[in-house]
Amino acid sequence: MLNRKNLVILVGALAVLVIVAVIQKTSHQKRTSRSSSTVLIDGEFAGADLSQVTIDHGQELGVVTLNRGPEGWLVASAWNSRASDQRIDSLLRTVSNLRGEYRSDNQDVLADYGFTESVITISGLGQDGAQAFSIQVGGKPEGGQGCFVKRPDSNEVFYTGKNLLSELGLWSGPDRPESRHFLELQAYTSDRQSVNVLALQGEEIVTMAKEFTMVEPAEGDTLVTEPYADRTQWEWRLVGQGSESLGMAAKTKADGVLGAVVNIRAQDVVDPGAGLATYGLEGEGSRSVTVYLEDKDIPEIMVFGNSREAEGEAPAGTYMMVPSQGTTIWVVGDYAVNNIFKTLEELKPEE
Repeated sequence: MLNRKNLVILVGALAVLVIVAVIQKTSHQKRTSRSSSTVLIDGEFAGADLSQVTIDHGQELGVVTLNRGPEGWLVASAWNSRASDQRIDSLLRTVSNLRGEYRSDNQDVLADYGFTESVITISGLGQDGAQAFSIQVGGKPEGGQGCFVKRPDSNEVFYTGKNLLSELGLWSGPDRPESRHFLELQAYTSDRQSVNVLALQGEEIVTMAKEFTMVEPAEGDTLVTEPYADRTQWEWRLVGQGSESLGMAAKTKADGVLGAVVNIRAQDVVDPGAGLATYGLEGEGSRSVTVYLEDKDIPEIMVFGNSREAEGEAPAGTYMMVPSQGTTIWVVGDYAVNNIFKTLEELKPEE
């Protein structure tokens, strides 16, 4: 049984432990207590406000470089190919007025938050060339949304619910950003109703001409006195080299070719400096599509070249270019190409 003296000693020891715990907790709170949210990037940004956006990967600077010029945004790190305004606008909306919740300022645990030698840094320059913003992106919280961020010149780590990683095309976590994510990959588009004729030059020459439904003018219509073409209704006629008719095409099959031609999305771009022959875009190996449009005197031409195999992050596909659009060489999915180049026999109605 404890005597009075021992009880006093025990109570005193317990009191000391309580005091130490309180002191430690108070000290910890002083070190870590912050306002619930800290402004990390002050200001809203739109594409017109900036002249450049760069994304660095560790010591590798400008892995992705986006420059804004008179014709809009270009991906300088992808041979000055057209950039996707939608991707750039989305990134800038995310960094605008970026706020974060404080997590740590301990340099020794930066790697735990994804800040390693291969840290991702996003920076923007204003129209005057001065830095508009800069932020470093770490990892994702386990089982949570958003990511960890910090200023480049600080060890203070913050959590933001905004997912900057996904804005960079890094849905699984920190990695090397790719220029491909910011490319405008709409290689060619046109209004299907404005197309009059499609000329395909592949294994054989196939020309398809629309025959529109003719509409009689309404009774009493003083503005339209002659029958006119209803451009929403048509059939397809197959035409030979001497403009002779080769019969009607199966509408569903021909419309399938039309749909593939007027909406071609690429998967990648390649270096145009390697020369057209490198990609099979000149000479005997090339194929072409010529599109004759209602509202244009000069037809639009697309040239298709060799196929390439997938390698690493580079997807497989077929090289393609639209000479009237400049020197960009696209890589288009083989399925799209196969939907375009049909033979005469494939386009004829089934008997």
